[in-house]
Amino acid sequence: MTAVFKTQLDNAEVEMIRAFCDSADYYSLEQSLGFPEILHPGKINYFWFLEDGNIRSFAQINESFRFAHIWYGPVCGEKDILIASINEIVNHYKQRGFFYLGLQVYYKSGYDSEYIEYELSKSQKIKYIFNNENTKASLEIDLGKPLEEIYTNFRKGHKSDIKRAIKSGLTVKETTDFSELSSFIDVYLKMCKIRVIAGHTRKEMNGICDYLITNRKGQILIAMDNNVILGGGIFAFQGISVRYLLGAADPERRDLPVLHPVIYQAIEMAKNNNFNFFDFWGYNHFAKESDQAYHINHFKKGFGGYFTFFPKKMNINLVTNGFTIYRFSMLVKKLITKLK
Repeated sequence: MTAVFKTQLDNAEVEMIRAFCDSADYYSLEQSLGFPEILHPGKINYFWFLEDGNIRSFAQINESFRFAHIWYGPVCGEKDILIASINEIVNHYKQRGFFYLGLQVYYKSGYDSEYIEYELSKSQKIKYIFNNENTKASLEIDLGKPLEEIYTNFRKGHKSDIKRAIKSGLTVKETTDFSELSSFIDVYLKMCKIRVIAGHTRKEMNGICDYLITNRKGQILIAMDNNVILGGGIFAFQGISVRYLLGAADPERRDLPVLHPVIYQAIEMAKNNNFNFFDFWGYNHFAKESDQAYHINHFKKGFGGYFTFFPKKMNINLVTNGFTIYRFSMLVKKLITKLK
């Protein structure tokens, strides 16, 4: 296999990479061409393994100063090739004088992930940290079950809220309309401001919606009451899973359970479109009862499902104390941001 690193892609390479990623069962939005730039503007290095004209592994690598990150990659369904890919990437950045590589693999915890970690430990200096930033968990619904069974597993209060929302006349629909999307984003920004949530900017939200619609990588559902948009959700397509990316509800309309019917319809649509899983993408086991994340956990858990876990983030030293240098630089960056 031949390792390829490039910072610019031609049209043929773009098509080849997209075809490979679209064929993968586990392919995160963070590894979808063109998406990382929406949230993290900066330099991106593209890597792939090529064998007989076919891609066997692919990763988008975000670079900043002498630090590099791979978020939920590389895209690869063969664990030994994934291991070889990571070793190739590590060697590449060592040769370029980088200090640190952060790597979050998109594999569910189990035999394969344990095998990957074990094999990489033989060749790399990896630091693991047990906190929410480095230990990712999620809630997932198996869409292979009948919809009636999925609904039965909802919390009693969630089922009541869905019925109440429907009875009140609240309607849920998919939209690509610019005006409706703009109103939905207004609700999202309003919610973040009132609840003091560090969410996305309007520019980022516009970018996310436009990307998913243009590339057919997801859908936006909105909830309406008398033609007034009260909230909605954004759902991304990731291989055989639908990912709940984010949701919003008007904080001044607590009289209606806005998000409950939105997510229920998203689950139904995902099943009808033959996806295997509905992934709530994030469950913070470290959240305290006073944290907003704790209430988000409670809301998600009300839809039933089961816990899934990802391998802990690999913090790889490319030089002695490379991870320590990275953490110190992040602390300095946060301090500067606070002082501005």
